Amino acid sequence: MRFVLIGVLLAASACGDAVDRNIEDQITIQQGVYGLLVSGCDTSGCQDQPAAGETVLVYAPGNSHVLSTVTSDSKGVYQVDLEGGDYTLCTYSCTLISVPAASKVRADWTSGPGGGYWDTMQ
Repeated sequence: MRFVLIGVLLAASACGDAVDRNIEDQITIQQGVYGLLVSGCDTSGCQDQPAAGETVLVYAPGNSHVLSTVTSDSKGVYQVDLEGGDYTLCTYSCTLISVPAASKVRADWTSGPGGGYWDTMQ
């Protein structure tokens, strides 16, 4: 019976999220945008993983010129020092963000069914 219980506990822990979403202690910028890029899953038994080495492009609104480019670290974390204002962030899709003066905005990307999605928090 003990071995069955241990097996069930190990299987349950393997199905959990493999991504540490608590990243605030890794952020060094004082103003701008930061976030977590995640390779999401849509199949049984699959675990979300950090999307390391992925590129995030930053555009000023209405401008096709890239303002900034950043690559996520080994934990999927990215950060860009930006002045207050409106921007477009792009990886596999784009989202609009507003960075208040002297503030940081968190914008996470998760790939998955339907192409993925941005989740923006302030």
